[in-house]
Amino acid sequence: MAASLLGLSALALAEDVSGEVDIPVSIGQAVKGIRFPHYDKDDPNKLSLRFNAEAAERASEKKFNFKGLRIEIFDTSPDKPAMEIFLNNAVFDRDTGLLTSTDSATIKGEQFDISGSRLEFDSKTRASRLLGPVFMTITDMGNNQTP
Repeated sequence: MAASLLGLSALALAEDVSGEVDIPVSIGQAVKGIRFPHYDKDDPNKLSLRFNAEAAERASEKKFNFKGLRIEIFDTSPDKPAMEIFLNNAVFDRDTGLLTSTDSATIKGEQFDISGSRLEFDSKTRASRLLGPVFMTITDMGNNQTP
């Protein structure tokens, strides 16, 4: 439960992104090394997310398959992501708005790593679920204290 809530909090940084994610791949086309940005709906100059995939394939008008997907989530600076999500294999369904990993998933922040056997992210509600077994590592807890 705590990991699920932390995963939700982690992905909640992306709540200000605009509606539909535009993925520049034609139906039936497979591409390697794809990278595309996604900007804030209220500030078109503010980078919110960046998708990086080793390979992407558009299976249909609404379904996309990804291999080696890394999603960078930006908070204040476009130079350094606040968080990264790593999915070995994932499917994005534009009808449902669900991004689902078909195997292991990892969420990394500056002071934590959370990994699970699968991740489901609803792009419409910005809710996520990291399914188990789930492992979390927290680092540098003492560095957040002020003198």
